[in-house]
Amino acid sequence: MSDGYSKLEKHNGFFLSDVVGLGKTVVAAQIAKNFFYHNGFPDYLSKTLVICPPALCENWQETFENFGINDYKICTNGSLHKIRDPRKYDLIVVDEAHKFRNDTAEMYNALQKICKTKTRRGTDKKVMLVSATPLNNKPEDIANQIYLFQDKKDSSLEISNLQHFFAPKIKKYKELKKESDVRKMAAGVKELYEEIRKDVIEPLTVRRTRTDLEDNELYKKDLEAQGIKFPYENFTCKTLR
Repeated sequence: MSDGYSKLEKHNGFFLSDVVGLGKTVVAAQIAKNFFYHNGFPDYLSKTLVICPPALCENWQETFENFGINDYKICTNGSLHKIRDPRKYDLIVVDEAHKFRNDTAEMYNALQKICKTKTRRGTDKKVMLVSATPLNNKPEDIANQIYLFQDKKDSSLEISNLQHFFAPKIKKYKELKKESDVRKMAAGVKELYEEIRKDVIEPLTVRRTRTDLEDNELYKKDLEAQGIKFPYENFTCKTLR
């Protein structure tokens, strides 16, 4: 959680990409609460906007209430046009963020407007993109998601000009998709994505696997105290069948 908060402060946003079942909603709520208290509370009331599919609204509401977060709004993906004054939100949490990837789509444009509008204090928005699969997109889709909280020509990463970084990769990806040799195409795509992962995704991502939880002594003790065990063997057997 401290890693996520530091990325939020340094880069104005990040991907929260824990594998399925590790409580991304809970982690996001904890980071939102930390942000709330570090953002001038009670002198300045920090507001959080959660954007999610309709089926997940109740889960987010319950989690935020459990964490004692009161000043927030939940908006469904299809209702972004109802956000009349995006300036009053300091933190934007986007669940299933991979659905916002096409920069020609109305839904993406509405989200980008919300994320790029300055707060009432004149500061940049903080954006948390919750998705288990940030790399399962085309290069331009990944770029579009990052542009929700980064300046494409002057980023906070070592690669300052993201537009310049992604342009040849988008072109290369389109060429590879036309390759008739499947093995050659797969090797080319793997190399392409490795570069994107290492230079862009990794510095902007918080990701825990089940192994991470079992290797970390603090997490491991918590799992043991709760009597939680991950069903690796059963999962493997079902997969092989």
